[in-house]
Amino acid sequence: MDRKQQAARIQKIMDLIAQRAIELPPDARPAFIKTEVTGIRSDFQRTYEADPRLAVSAMALVDGMYGEIKMRVRRLERGG
Repeated sequence: MDRKQQAARIQKIMDLIAQRAIELPPDARPAFIKTEVTGIRSDFQRTYEADPRLAVSAMALVDGMYGEIKMRVRRLERGG
C-alpha cells in the first residue's frame, strides 16, 4: 500500500468513526472516539512493529486523529 492509498484509508476510517459518533448522544461521543483511536493505535503498533521508522510516523498520525475526528463530528452536526 503506497502513501496515497494509506492516507485515503485513514481518511475513510476517520469519516466512519465520525459518522458513528454522531449517532450517539453528545456526552458519549468523546469516550467513543477515544476508544476507537486507542484501538487504531494498537492495530498500527502491531502492523508497524517491524519497522520503527514507520511506527513513529504511524503514531504521529494517530496522535492527531482524536482532534480531527472531533472536527468532523462538529462538521456533521452543522449539516456538512
